[in-house]
Amino acid sequence: MKERVLVIDDESLIRISLEAGLSDMGYEVATAGTIAQGLAAAERMRPNVILLDNRLEGDVGTDYIEALRHLDEEVRIIMITAYGTVAQAVEAIRRGAYDFVQKPFDLDELNLIIRRSLDELKKDRSLKAVKGKQRELIGNSPATEEIRSQIRLLARNDNVDLLIRGETGTGKEVVVNMIHYTSARQAGPMVKINCSAIPENLLEAELFGYEKGAFTGAVKTKKGLFELAHGGTVFLDEIGEMPLAMQAKLLTFLEDRCFKRVGGLTDIPVDVRVVAATNRRLEDEIAKGTFREDLFYRLNVMQIFIPPLRERVEDIPVIADYYLRHFNQKFSKEIEAIDLAYLGEMRRYYWKGNVRELRNVLEREVLFCEGKTLRGAPLAAFGGGGAPLGVKDLSLGPIDLEAETVAFQRAYIRRALALSGENSTAAAELLGISRFTLKRRMEDEDVRN
Repeated sequence: MKERVLVIDDESLIRISLEAGLSDMGYEVATAGTIAQGLAAAERMRPNVILLDNRLEGDVGTDYIEALRHLDEEVRIIMITAYGTVAQAVEAIRRGAYDFVQKPFDLDELNLIIRRSLDELKKDRSLKAVKGKQRELIGNSPATEEIRSQIRLLARNDNVDLLIRGETGTGKEVVVNMIHYTSARQAGPMVKINCSAIPENLLEAELFGYEKGAFTGAVKTKKGLFELAHGGTVFLDEIGEMPLAMQAKLLTFLEDRCFKRVGGLTDIPVDVRVVAATNRRLEDEIAKGTFREDLFYRLNVMQIFIPPLRERVEDIPVIADYYLRHFNQKFSKEIEAIDLAYLGEMRRYYWKGNVRELRNVLEREVLFCEGKTLRGAPLAAFGGGGAPLGVKDLSLGPIDLEAETVAFQRAYIRRALALSGENSTAAAELLGISRFTLKRRMEDEDVRN
């Protein structure tokens, strides 16, 4: 998709030379000889950059900077004039111009200014979208290593859409950030929208944008997330909660990679990768009629499943150490290690909220820890350990039933030990077995490791 440049200048030779030169450089160029024509062209074309002459017939260009930016607040306006002064340049920048150049100008130098303005726009969008987001997947379990392998594959193939599945708090957004920032799209924006947090009547406008006057309150044109993410990645979180009407429009967009703004008539093509995520079982939603089967198959070209934390306990000490160091720095602490008994309790805990819950627990414990070793309060006091034991989703692939049965029993034993404060007699009573049977099963299955 070409970047669009509008030239507003009352000298026909300037318009002709700029249109020819910039077109040869790969831009889509339109020209206007008056402010009135320029405003009409800007509303029609939606340029990324406007080259605005400061002295037009009967008009002063700087007087119209606000009007042009009102059509699109992101547009970069570069003033051009044969009679420039420092005072005029300062006034142009104050009113919202990006830069100020004098005639006669070198076309290559002008192109550098245009490219710099567009590069800064992309960086601004990306910083607003993902400022402070974690971009590292923590852990060394086989499951985590497999996810890293899939991320490397997807980074090399940056036009493949993706569906990420996993429970709440497993780290789906971290995976999206890793894919984006290790791919060829890393210089482009990475924007996110939570489909469950936007009212149905506003979701279309958020995704596709709207034209001025499209509805009450639309006092100026607004770009949607797909347009803002051109050249980058769009992350649709909680896709399972997107309304059916919007699902149909999303499917059309995924097929064509173009859309119309709300109230608009012009097709706008964009180059984006779409990553969707859900903690729901979409096959069940399809059966209930709340999710489109064709959209599921369109998104499910490539899938990453993130197992819950309780199914990759090898990651827990690594994640705990990472957050210990993180919160040491945040709270100016000097905690050197986590008590081994407390780490053992972490490994046995259910972690209903997954990595997010573990992070919250560590933040609280580091904040209140006074010594060099973090011992922590009993995890059962935080309430998450009472969640029901999970069953793997067979639609995601075959399982080893014997191994799953052993893991299921081990999880119950660990849960009982956590609730009983490591008292074997009390744990056996919770499980309805004898203390002797519990000890034998603990030895057979090496539960404490």
